[in-house]
Amino acid sequence: MIRNQLLLIIFLLGIKSYAQNVNPGDDIIYNPQEVAVIEITMPASDKTFLLADENIYSEEYLPATFRFKNSSIDTTLAHQVGVRLRGNTSRGHPKKSFKIKFKEYDGSKFYGYKKFNLKAENNDPSHIREMLALETFRLAGMPAARAHHTKVFMNGEYMGLYLNVEQIDDEFALTRFGNDTGNLYKCHWGSTLEDDGQIYDEVLYELETNKDANDRSILANFVSVLNHTPDEDFKTEIEKVLHVGTAIKYFAVEALIGHWDGYSYLKNNLYIYENPETGLIEIIPYDVDNTFGIDWIGRDWAARDLADWAKHGKPRPLNTRLLTVEEYRALYFTELNNLLDNIFNESALFPKFDFYEGLLTSAIAEDTYYPLTFGFSMKDFFDSHDKKVTSHAPYGLKPYVIARTGYALQQITSTYSGFLAFTDSQIHIYPNPSDGRYIHVSATGDDCAGTGITIYNSAGQPVVFQTEKSLIREKISFTQKLPAGIYVISMGNAREKFLVK
Repeated sequence: MIRNQLLLIIFLLGIKSYAQNVNPGDDIIYNPQEVAVIEITMPASDKTFLLADENIYSEEYLPATFRFKNSSIDTTLAHQVGVRLRGNTSRGHPKKSFKIKFKEYDGSKFYGYKKFNLKAENNDPSHIREMLALETFRLAGMPAARAHHTKVFMNGEYMGLYLNVEQIDDEFALTRFGNDTGNLYKCHWGSTLEDDGQIYDEVLYELETNKDANDRSILANFVSVLNHTPDEDFKTEIEKVLHVGTAIKYFAVEALIGHWDGYSYLKNNLYIYENPETGLIEIIPYDVDNTFGIDWIGRDWAARDLADWAKHGKPRPLNTRLLTVEEYRALYFTELNNLLDNIFNESALFPKFDFYEGLLTSAIAEDTYYPLTFGFSMKDFFDSHDKKVTSHAPYGLKPYVIARTGYALQQITSTYSGFLAFTDSQIHIYPNPSDGRYIHVSATGDDCAGTGITIYNSAGQPVVFQTEKSLIREKISFTQKLPAGIYVISMGNAREKFLVK
């Protein structure tokens, strides 16, 4: 009841709902339900150069032939592709990560894609944290990359199981926002969005599109508004330059999955897109493997305060300015509530954990590079779902979700318990979900009687309806068929939500 009443409180504030999912679905390449196969063939001397310790920071692409195979396609490209190492600290691990560039040698795109990012996922004994973290962002309605698993062979040698993560580039912008002409920035470690000249640092804020023009005026205006607008004008002005709903979603997902290697805690791993369609800044998550309990800095991410998740005592203006606005803070807790209801919970995630354990077992068992960085064994792979594996993986996937959701629900209850006087009254709604034409309602408890029925949509607006009473329940017919969404019904002091599909 507390969480349902919390929704009503926030809905009555008149906050807009940001439910639209901008992401495309699975396709012929990005099919997370199976393990694909990638075969790379190059001269033996080039392979030796690529993997040699002295060359790990080389950005040079080497020519290779490329074959991709899954249940839908088996394609060998007639032209050569470029192959190089990718990543930062991961380059020093025995199991390397690779970038494939399909147009490096005057070739064409591969099924619409210019690049593949083959990530070794060395930190994660389960090999699924990054995939499910990205999926959580996408399910929440945020623009985020897709991913699928693939076995990678180089000159016939099995290099191991990899995660192919979609490249964030102009094509990504086109599929998410309908326009690829805006500036896209890759924000590296140190990107706090303070107005101290840092946005002109071309290494810190790496411009991925429109490089020749290098016009940073839109970003500069956003940073100025973010840092210098007076509190009384902030909400009005920030909504002119930032897609606030996406930023709030980012904070909510980041806090639940424990993505400390992102903006809020480590000022890292973020893309910013200047969307020409709306004139707004869009936030895009990136590099989310250190999640679901992975820890390198001695924090218990399952128990960190949701209302104070960013790094303490350090400038994070995007967090501090947005979440001090009452309506945005309420929206943040609404997003947390929605994630806990629908996406981030045991019933939603545990079947996925189990599915991928079965899907990946044989590929992991054959991966001779899997044990080389942290000594992972097959026992560690199986244990990674249920228990601690190493000091940097103190939580199994399931214990992390249990601990994080438990703490989150406790905090939400504690934060909002003072808003309403709660009763034992109950409202029963059938059918729920409704088709938007009618619902049947019955109620128990004295506090449900005496003051009539009110129904609100997600924007806090009253819904027009007619009632038809019977001995045990009331039929509520809506004057106009309700559009899909979440609604709240109030009877006396009792409140409940229902869904229209």
